[in-house]
Amino acid sequence: MTEELLSLIQRWINNVPTIILGSGASVPFKIPGMYDLGKYIKQNCEFTEEADKTAFNAFVDKFEETEDLEVSLLEIKVTRNVVNTIVSKTWECINNADLEAYNKIITSEYKLPLKDLLSHLIKTSDHKVSVITTNYDRIVEYAASEINGYINNTFTQNYIGKSTTSISRILPANLHGYSGIVEILKVHGSLDWFKSDQDIKYQFPLRRTIPNGFIPSIVTPGVSKFEETHMEPYRTIFSKADLVIESSKSFFCVGYGFNDSHFQPKLIDQIKNDKPIIVLARTLTEKTKQSIIESNCKNYFLLERASENQTKIYSSKLKEPIVVESNIWSFDEFINYVIK
Repeated sequence: MTEELLSLIQRWINNVPTIILGSGASVPFKIPGMYDLGKYIKQNCEFTEEADKTAFNAFVDKFEETEDLEVSLLEIKVTRNVVNTIVSKTWECINNADLEAYNKIITSEYKLPLKDLLSHLIKTSDHKVSVITTNYDRIVEYAASEINGYINNTFTQNYIGKSTTSISRILPANLHGYSGIVEILKVHGSLDWFKSDQDIKYQFPLRRTIPNGFIPSIVTPGVSKFEETHMEPYRTIFSKADLVIESSKSFFCVGYGFNDSHFQPKLIDQIKNDKPIIVLARTLTEKTKQSIIESNCKNYFLLERASENQTKIYSSKLKEPIVVESNIWSFDEFINYVIK
């Protein structure tokens, strides 16, 4: 990569972009993707009622045919009990992997490139950084904690957190002892969020099991995904995500495939209006290329793995994609190039 291109990327990063994280950002921490999650659900759900068994078996047949969890749950109508069981097993699968990652993060077995990025940005901004993520895991929270950031995520921050709509009312100047605010907008929910039988939302940090009488507040793939997102805390989160995207100067995406229909249209509108965007991915999805390259966006860098120790770079500043000798497509290597 030329010094000129690298300098431009650095300027865009120093402009404090909104960070957008997809499932690819969690892969290095062994958080299961959709296919592995589908296998876990298939192997660990059991039912006694015939209606539940029939519905679940139809889902399993579709999943074995498509190997696509979201498609399978969209095409097969399952019972409410099956939906609730899938939600619980999804939480269980991701939570087990997340807690293992947490152990490795605090013992320094895993590096957190997001920590280095947040640390850099929170110093160059007004001590506030926004992160939007479709992931349930707590990797963002761990990174924010590593830099001593105050986490603002629509819940009060204590052992029994209460849902609140006043996400924007905390100011960096009022936070003594913190490096600043890391605003985390988890548009599909979090492993720490639960709803009671009375549909009251709580945040219970770092649970190893689901509390009796509660259901994880996560939006799983399928039809229920669209029902859940019309309720709290998601209505507040989506509204805030839209405002953040509209006010952002630029965007930095890691492992996000542009396959989410909720906040994505607002994001695409903004990059079509010439706001810079950088995307890192092991493999860029066709939807990513369509949304950015084919839409003739004016300010973008898209980086994906070309082969071992090679990165393919697409950019509005290049006539043709180029291949460079580095793994700059990976978050860790990118941070080493651009920040350190």
